Amino acid sequence: MAEQKAAEDQHGQGGDNWRIPASVNDQWNFLLKMIWDQMIHLVIQFEGRVDLPALQGAVREALEAEILTTAKFTPGDSPCFEPAFPGSDTPVWDVITTAHPDLSLSSLLGSPLDPLKGPMARIRLIRSDTDLLCISFNHTMTDAYGVKSFGSLLAGLYGSGRGKEMNHPPGNPHDRSLKSILSLFSGDELATAARRIRNRNGAWNIPFESLKVGGGQYVKQTIRQPGFSSIRQFAHNSSVTINDLLLASFILALTKTAPPPPNTCNPVLTSIDLRRYQSFSFHHALTNFSVAFELPVMIPDHVDPTDVLGQIHDMMASSKSGHSGIGAAILLLGEFDDGFRMVENKLTDMEEKTREGLSGKNPFFTNLGVIPEGIVDYGLPVRDAWMLGPVEYPPGLCLAASTFRDCLTLSVGYSGTALQKEWVASLLSAMAATLSRFTSRE
Repeated sequence: MAEQKAAEDQHGQGGDNWRIPASVNDQWNFLLKMIWDQMIHLVIQFEGRVDLPALQGAVREALEAEILTTAKFTPGDSPCFEPAFPGSDTPVWDVITTAHPDLSLSSLLGSPLDPLKGPMARIRLIRSDTDLLCISFNHTMTDAYGVKSFGSLLAGLYGSGRGKEMNHPPGNPHDRSLKSILSLFSGDELATAARRIRNRNGAWNIPFESLKVGGGQYVKQTIRQPGFSSIRQFAHNSSVTINDLLLASFILALTKTAPPPPNTCNPVLTSIDLRRYQSFSFHHALTNFSVAFELPVMIPDHVDPTDVLGQIHDMMASSKSGHSGIGAAILLLGEFDDGFRMVENKLTDMEEKTREGLSGKNPFFTNLGVIPEGIVDYGLPVRDAWMLGPVEYPPGLCLAASTFRDCLTLSVGYSGTALQKEWVASLLSAMAATLSRFTSRE
């Protein structure tokens, strides 16, 4: 397969002439820049100011430890990562001094990195009376797990001068492929998992005002205590996962704010991290090991929230036991059998149809997981921390969830030219209200 060939074509490193082959998942996430802004952000809001020289030194060492952070993506017959500098006009690290940190953060989040120019990472300290640290990666290089891994490395280097070593696959340290995971399954198991994957067209009535791609914007809502403890308790008592509950609440909120025709199949995309198949010691850090698949949700004529939650729980349990993530990975590898350019052309045609209003996109839900204490350990009190998923271009919509301490943050990334902020806020409010109604039954 193309991914195996890329690994075999690994070039040696040396100075500024290194080239690291891009995995199929890297290539796919690069091509998805037609559909998403492909940025993943980790934001840490401090009570106070960090030691700036210490942070600058930690950033320098972290970038030296993970050279792909300063890379650009080079497409072609053998797509790869190679040095972005000199040539890129975007510094990896900078300090923004401002009296308006919220505006500075909003501007930063609306300015995605260009993987063709590089770099793949951007670290900004927004300094006002207090500090805010924003660590951003382009999804071409890594997923949410990788962003958190880099955040842990940076905090460790800042605090002690020694960061926790990043995990790399045994053998070739630059083999970014999925073969270490896929090799855990037989050929029959892989084929069976792939057959489970189906693509369906949905009928969500999200009120897009245009299909024009504009600057990315975010709306977020944080559920604090005692609300989040109630969510945890309800999930435990109901024998469902918090992820099940969030997914069901997202779907029910969509049903209220963008009601589809009754008794129709309305898919929602979700993601899964394939590192779940590895022991922790073999986890690959700054790689793309997350894949997406669809959940074919049936919206009945009369919506019963408990029934929807049960439906989601059963589908997610079936997806895990049936290895839907593995199936999605196998189908993705098959897409690239004819090469990078063929996939690029196919996606370009699909996006042209979308711009003409001939094709839709299904809403996307991603749980970016827990932000561990080690990521925010800079010797200062932390006011808040959250993660943001990529902005999906119209007619798409992405909702992301992240957890820090006893708080759950829900966020939506969207194009401000296509959706009204008020509608996005109403979607989040409807989701929070749905979660509250579930937990009030306890």
